[in-house]
Amino acid sequence: MIPANSKIKQTTLEKIAKRYKVGGSTAASWSLEPTFPGFLDKGWGKTQLYDETAVDEWVLEHKPEAWVAAHPKQKQKATALPAGDAKDLLPLKLIGQLEGRFLSREATPIATLRTYISKGDLARPDRRPGDGGKPEVKEDMWFRETAYAYITRRRNVRRKSGGDEQREPSEFLQRYFAENPGLLTLEKIAELDGQEHGRKPTALTTLKIYISQGKLARPDRVPGDGKEPAVEERMWEPETALPYLCRPASRRSPAKAAEDESADVQPSESLKQYFEENPGLLTLEKIAELDGREQGRPKATALSTLRVYISQGKLARPDRLPGDGKEPEVDEPMWTPEAALPFLATPRQASRGKAAPATPAAHELRKPSEFLERYLKKNPGPLTLKVIAELDAREQGREKPTAESTLRAYISRGVLARPDRLPNDGKTPAVDEPMWTPKTALPYLLRPLGRRSSAAKAATDSGPQDDDQ
Repeated sequence: MIPANSKIKQTTLEKIAKRYKVGGSTAASWSLEPTFPGFLDKGWGKTQLYDETAVDEWVLEHKPEAWVAAHPKQKQKATALPAGDAKDLLPLKLIGQLEGRFLSREATPIATLRTYISKGDLARPDRRPGDGGKPEVKEDMWFRETAYAYITRRRNVRRKSGGDEQREPSEFLQRYFAENPGLLTLEKIAELDGQEHGRKPTALTTLKIYISQGKLARPDRVPGDGKEPAVEERMWEPETALPYLCRPASRRSPAKAAEDESADVQPSESLKQYFEENPGLLTLEKIAELDGREQGRPKATALSTLRVYISQGKLARPDRLPGDGKEPEVDEPMWTPEAALPFLATPRQASRGKAAPATPAAHELRKPSEFLERYLKKNPGPLTLKVIAELDAREQGREKPTAESTLRAYISRGVLARPDRLPNDGKTPAVDEPMWTPKTALPYLLRPLGRRSSAAKAATDSGPQDDDQ
């Protein structure tokens, strides 16, 4: 109980969260820590009341970053930051150590701090060698006030997920750095990055953008830096470049592994036949060609699209790379059939964020309209995508044929089955485009009607009796 006329300034978890600029759940989690001050009493609505001064002291000791956010003019009082004159000079290494102490973790690496300088989070040095200032300095130095402004800055905390963790270096990278432990040029980083992601070397302009964004650390050596041996261009230590080369595959929501996505998917007959007749390695161009056929498209999948799928983990990284030391040598990234099959055998959604509709059960299918029965009776052979588009529009009560791009999206989502025949599938007679048997196309054509429902069906059944397509 709080005694009457008490001078204790009371606070609640809601006020604590607002005062220290944290979320309500964060303030609640603080209250569960053993050292957090116990609540004094319960107020209106059983709200727990705390001693604001005691909470302030606890935050100062245990959460200095949050304490500074509430007391921006008293940064040096934070227990993790030693007091001193505002113009004291601090080297970059010490700034990293102080930041680690302030955040209760290991010291921030110098390479990381350099990326923060390029991003503007940490100001450029106040003193540099040869700047004529007193006292003379032999390395870049920052005033204490400059360093503390950086360390105690407001941070936007981003929740980490499994997909944000740095990958382990590939066998190729491990072998390369074991054999080549020296400095790296930007051209070499571009080459290694391309090989790691199964594509051509990364454009140098792209890497320069990444440097400015802090994704690739700034070089360890530059011409005229006074160090030995002298260098004629910017150079990186392997440990400085590795965090970039081993960066997460993608910043998008983590994609499921290809083998997990395709666990219940079987390759088509044409795909099985192709790999039986061609058991060797596959180029990215060949995967693009096969994928286009498997997804029911007239053209090969764009190589740029496949590279995105590689970065997302939907298509496995290549099994072979130029210069990987294996025999026989290869001139470009190559995949084994086993590595490419999970990707090729997996239908992919054309639209994001929508789950593929379940295929209707047999009892849910409509009866074919009189028009459809008459058409299939007179035309029992395979159907082209164009014909399916026309039949679908009739069945759904629309005037215009369904867009073929829409049908291809339905194929990728499993709403319309994959074609029974493909160009160059080795069967006779040969076909020039994907073809469906009526049996394969009917579950799609007879799916439940949309919003037009019975009105659409009535319009379909009353269509011209002499129209045989």
